[in-house]
Amino acid sequence: MKTKKIQNKNTFRFFNYKWKKVPTWAKDTDKRYIDWYLKRYGYKNKKNFAKFLKNKKNILEAGCGLARDSRLFATLNNRANIFACDQSLIALRQAKKDLRKFKNIQFFQQDITKKFQIKKKFDFISADQVLHHTPDPGKTLKNLFSNLNRSGYLNFFVCKKKNIYRDFIDDYIMDHFRNKSAKELWDFAVDVTRFAKSLHDLGIKNVTFKKKKYKNLQLFIHYNSFRFWYDPKLKFDLCVSSNYDWFSNNPRYDLFDLKKYLQKNLKNYKIIRKYEDDASVSMIIKKI
Repeated sequence: MKTKKIQNKNTFRFFNYKWKKVPTWAKDTDKRYIDWYLKRYGYKNKKNFAKFLKNKKNILEAGCGLARDSRLFATLNNRANIFACDQSLIALRQAKKDLRKFKNIQFFQQDITKKFQIKKKFDFISADQVLHHTPDPGKTLKNLFSNLNRSGYLNFFVCKKKNIYRDFIDDYIMDHFRNKSAKELWDFAVDVTRFAKSLHDLGIKNVTFKKKKYKNLQLFIHYNSFRFWYDPKLKFDLCVSSNYDWFSNNPRYDLFDLKKYLQKNLKNYKIIRKYEDDASVSMIIKKI
């Protein structure tokens, strides 16, 4: 099926609700997502990433949410000017509260699909887990790229296409909830997460399908048939939040799509790194 194009108003209202429901999201998932960030962009560890950040004077986290990554940047380079922007004032207020001890982080409200109000060029921009929530990822990339200094780097992430069956079901559910309330979507995400937990708790392990092995039955269904994520190491509401986030508006892409967006919207760039896993496609580009 062909779904309607994402509208910013939908992204804004769904995410404002999310940040109210899980204000501790960044703190509670900190290590997991930082480790994943370092892996996807090839830094491997904080020491290597600190070397990369060492000569970066102005750094932007675009679509920062609760600014977990900004805290990492500020910790690894306390001489850099870190700028964190998001459309959600709710998220920004919480981020300012959580990160008030970091004097080198500045927060500002910004729709990253629009021209930036702040008159600044950046040596490094990170737009991690953000672009797929915007109406036109290619145009958003163009907007971010225009705010880079020459020789600056842009890290970005999009959710990865799965298979025709799961993508169809996910799209169908997203389309259904497009005009529903945020609460209705949250309640649905609670039910989805309970179902996922029930399958996880069955203890059926090592499911093999098409020569690929999955840790358990829940993950097999999650990656092949229907989005219902669950991790027993995280609080239940955080798992709910992840499923809620997904169904709020979450198109998927592959490397071919990303390269097409780059060719169409950007000039004078070089692809430094490409990375794919079951959930994501991540890329680093440099302005030349």
